[in-house]
Amino acid sequence: MAQRITLGDLFHDCASRFGDKLCVTMAPSGEQRSYAALEREINQFAHGLRAQFNLSVPYMAMMLENSIAYLTASYALKKCDIVEVAINRAFRGPSLARMIALTECEWLITSAAHFDALYDIASELPHLKGLIVTDDKEGAQQRFPHWQIVAFGDIFAEDDSHIASQAKDTDTAVIMFTSGTTGISKGCVLSHRYAVRTAENMIAPYRLTSDDINYTPYPLSHIGPAFYDILPSWMVGGSVILRDGFSLSNFWPEITKFGATWFMCLGSVQQLLYAAPPRPEDTQHKVTRCWSTPAPVPKEAFDKRFGLHLIPGGGYGSTDAGWVVVPQWDHPGGIVLPHFEVAIMDENDDIVPAGQQGEVVIRPREAGVMSDEYFGMEAKTLESRRNLWFHTGDIGWMDEEGLFYFSCRMAERIRVRGEMVSGYEVEEAVLLHADIEDAAAIAVPAPLGEEDVYLFITCRPGASLSEEEVISYCRGVMAKFMVPKYVTILDEMPRTPTGKPEKGKLKEMALALLPAA
Repeated sequence: MAQRITLGDLFHDCASRFGDKLCVTMAPSGEQRSYAALEREINQFAHGLRAQFNLSVPYMAMMLENSIAYLTASYALKKCDIVEVAINRAFRGPSLARMIALTECEWLITSAAHFDALYDIASELPHLKGLIVTDDKEGAQQRFPHWQIVAFGDIFAEDDSHIASQAKDTDTAVIMFTSGTTGISKGCVLSHRYAVRTAENMIAPYRLTSDDINYTPYPLSHIGPAFYDILPSWMVGGSVILRDGFSLSNFWPEITKFGATWFMCLGSVQQLLYAAPPRPEDTQHKVTRCWSTPAPVPKEAFDKRFGLHLIPGGGYGSTDAGWVVVPQWDHPGGIVLPHFEVAIMDENDDIVPAGQQGEVVIRPREAGVMSDEYFGMEAKTLESRRNLWFHTGDIGWMDEEGLFYFSCRMAERIRVRGEMVSGYEVEEAVLLHADIEDAAAIAVPAPLGEEDVYLFITCRPGASLSEEEVISYCRGVMAKFMVPKYVTILDEMPRTPTGKPEKGKLKEMALALLPAA
């Protein structure tokens, strides 16, 4: 029977069962906490929050780097039944102001690394009363004299007893934001049950045990590290190596040093690892498996080079939808979880036959397993839930046995002279070139209507290509209508905080570079 428990109570249960077992290690510093030690700090912080803060709204924002302080504050908020508003720390300007102001929260937990970004938007945060800062309290007081400033360390109380949550597991635990690559970032309202279902359904497909050590460098403001990596690790009594940001040069050395046994390998990270020059560290580790959806690099070659098992694509989920489809160990087709119903629909919202591609639509069979809404965006919420189905904006298909296969995002489809081109398939073909490190294909307006393919690439270290050479190569590996009309070669690919090519920024660059009509 699936668990029905809030996140604060869940961690208390883990600490009770696993006690002095290692829970988390920070890379590269090596700072560590056992389950029992982290539980004590969470409880002390929770008691301090209850004693010192009288909130008029049940929300508190966090804009903080990956750290033990982040984990402490996040789970203390859950014990106090305060909703965490997880702010993507990479954002700046209007987008950042919109995220913080969304819930009209009064307090923000942050650090000196983000003072500049906050200073620039301070006038746009009328509801914010103050900052809880993990460092440089004096600097914060000088920079923000109109806000109350509280040192993170001053919140801890002496009482380290567990505070049992009064919330239901279907109540809101956290608001996390969509990436915003195809529009304004939307605040997804996620319940405790959403997080628990996501985590518990990671355990079996990835064969997790108490001996496993996860390595995650991705921002904790995203569902991936929070609920795909850390929470399932804790539920089985494993441990986590937490890093503040992906580093290609440190990836394998740290995995080797700390004894990691598995990791989530985003498609962009897989490309970067595979494109890097081979090194002894590639196989001098204890990793037995990783997973990536979709997988842009040939699995067999990736497995052989790094001495591990890349779990095939087939898993599917999103911040909006939850963890809907789990992958199989050695088959590319994913299995739809029993608390979801998934269908593939055409442009008229009619279900298509097995084997035919269309838009992936989802609806829950159980309360709380999907995002409840886009906070403060009723029209967008209703638009996404048309005809009693959540419309994902993704393209996929299902076979005769009901196994699921992801194809691409609808936003990555490019209509060229009556043909539908998948930007993902263009990138997939381009990345087969030995000298190309990364690729991103986007749609730009065509002079005579519809769209053209604009391709951005980066070359592997030491390699050099011309735009003409790239187009010539494309003509040999893809259909004529898929060949990019425009190619720009970048020194560095702009990326989102999760390492994906930042297609919104690339779209702006492409439009600026297009020849005048």
